[in-house]
Amino acid sequence: MPVISIVMPSYLGEYKKAAKNRDRKIVRAINSVLCQTYQDWELIVVADGCEKTCKIVGTFTDKRIRLFYITKQPTWSGNVRNKGIQEARGEYICYLDIDDALEETHLESIAKGLDGKDWYYMDDWVYRQDTKDFKLRTCRVNKKGYSGTSNLIHKKIALWNKRDNYAHDWNFIRNLKHASQNYGRIEGGKYLVCHIPGRFDT
Repeated sequence: MPVISIVMPSYLGEYKKAAKNRDRKIVRAINSVLCQTYQDWELIVVADGCEKTCKIVGTFTDKRIRLFYITKQPTWSGNVRNKGIQEARGEYICYLDIDDALEETHLESIAKGLDGKDWYYMDDWVYRQDTKDFKLRTCRVNKKGYSGTSNLIHKKIALWNKRDNYAHDWNFIRNLKHASQNYGRIEGGKYLVCHIPGRFDT
């Protein structure tokens, strides 16, 4: 089974649309990786000019967690994730935002669906404020606004744009399509999109 590299960009300062209490949430995110039933992974945390990230990540002792520090980049800059791609040792790369989490069988389920294609997309699960639970969200890689970093796993075939806006994930999907039309859908996996108001915000 392939090694899966998980790239996690981290800036714990304030910016527009930032979730609250991200210093607590990054711990939750890292712990969700440590709890995976699939063990062939590495977690690449890229500290975006953020010393606080370095201090928090430094408290974890698992050697599969690798920390890199870069100078502060503009908001939505692809340089942060690109650093993770460049340092990745795994055959496939996926992403985890610091304010999200992975259900414990997420990577195992994904790994079973990998059959040699250059990149894949999958559904994710979004926290609902009204039901206090997660609901399946269907990914559509051909429609803007219906896919994001949580839905992707890929080989080292494309990079993120150096400077983008809030739709940076959609632009990266276009880069993947330009790099390769050999892609497919993976059924399964459970990426938990938690950065919703009210979710671990107090």
